[in-house]
Amino acid sequence: MKGPAGDLAAPYAAALREHLDGATEQALHQAYELGRSALASGLGVVELVLLHHGALSELLRSRPDADHAGLMGPAADFLSECLSPFEMMLRGYRETNARLIASNTDLLQANAAAAAAQEALKAEIAERERAEAALVHAQKLQAVGLLAGGVAHHFNNLLTVVLGNLQLARRRLKDGEDIERFLVSAASGAERGAEVVKQLLTFSRQQVLETRVLDLEPWMAAVHPLLASALRGDIGLEIEVARPVWPIRTDPAQLELALLNLAVNARDAMPAGGTLRVSVAGQRVVNARLGLRGDYVVIAVADTGEGVAPDLLSRVFEPFFTTKALGPGAGLGLSQVHGFVNQSGGAIDLESVVGQGTTVRLYLPAAFEAVTQVGGAPATPHRDVDASGRVLVVDDDVEVADLTGQLLEGCGYAVKRVHRAKAALDLLQAGEPVDLVFSDIMMPGGMNGVQLAEEVRRRFPKLPILLATGYSEAIPEATAKGLPIIAKPYDGNLLCDRVGELLRTGVR
Repeated sequence: MKGPAGDLAAPYAAALREHLDGATEQALHQAYELGRSALASGLGVVELVLLHHGALSELLRSRPDADHAGLMGPAADFLSECLSPFEMMLRGYRETNARLIASNTDLLQANAAAAAAQEALKAEIAERERAEAALVHAQKLQAVGLLAGGVAHHFNNLLTVVLGNLQLARRRLKDGEDIERFLVSAASGAERGAEVVKQLLTFSRQQVLETRVLDLEPWMAAVHPLLASALRGDIGLEIEVARPVWPIRTDPAQLELALLNLAVNARDAMPAGGTLRVSVAGQRVVNARLGLRGDYVVIAVADTGEGVAPDLLSRVFEPFFTTKALGPGAGLGLSQVHGFVNQSGGAIDLESVVGQGTTVRLYLPAAFEAVTQVGGAPATPHRDVDASGRVLVVDDDVEVADLTGQLLEGCGYAVKRVHRAKAALDLLQAGEPVDLVFSDIMMPGGMNGVQLAEEVRRRFPKLPILLATGYSEAIPEATAKGLPIIAKPYDGNLLCDRVGELLRTGVR
């Protein structure tokens, strides 16, 4: 591991070993302090769980004759204690959010009083302006509080799943019962946490986009069944694509998810049935309010539902703000759409009339390039049953490199691991037989993954390279250079699919 997680890896492993050797209160105290250090360093729950999994796996490998089942209960206690500072932090977020909402209410009342006195006393105009400025500031704080509360709500649920299942696994272990279902459920909670992070990255325009040039006429025809499946039987779906329509450069999966989010919102806005109309057309757009000037493809999604009240229109794209009844997943859909469209260089606009319906327009820049995908949703990944090839894995984190190597070896690839970009270049220069280089982007030692990829392209132009990262300032540079990227945390099957695809297509 690199960064704060790497700094915590050694003390975490040592404290865990001490606890498993004697289950001491001192070791549990160390676990709590490690949790505080992780929180202060900006680590998340998913990273901490992965760090624990790596430390425990290494410890069990070093003790082949030990009672592994008997160690799982104390190990779960240790992780629970390490995660307790995160629980206290989330409780603090909720309390802070409540105070912000109360403060905002007071400011709204003060502003109303100032407005009422404006006509009588000119001297109070300045006071009113100050109150309005304070209100804007309070609304910003409320948005931050709403975001913090939403994240706290989601991660409280996820922590409940992870910690609860670990506790159940510990109890069942004492009775000698099978605990696999509890471990699977705990892992599922961690994966859901990763999905929430991805949605927040999309909202903040920091998600990795895998863009292609799309011909929207066949693409929309292909996603028609998916959108229809998201609606009820009493809702009709109409899709119209003006001919000819310009292609666009975008991430097909993110565009599909955006349209699916809009379809689900429209379905919920039409409890008595209705019609959802999706229209696609190219337009020359000059819109100062949206900051648009040029050729755009406009995808309009219109429903005949209940509509949105005028006083709520300005908040519909805020994360975790929703007009629906509270439910699982509510609150990030429109935020994801907003972030995706803006990251794609476009804009989004929403019009709504109460009792008549809502229209959402996505403005995406036209791309006057050769179409690279004319079909619909991304094709089902091709899984090589007997995958073969030699992969050089480059990652400064020894455990990540080892895990990645094992995933690839499980798919049939031969793997060589190194931990510095220079070591990878030295191996290649020495004639090491390699069919593909898989490298992390962020690495110490003077050369990151993007620089390594450029050097590989220069020295070995026929050798494919795949980069991996979660979030990094180097991502825009990598995508601008046309370098393939896979997002962390990645699924083992997806990793093997991407490697296989690059080896088959020969993309460099």
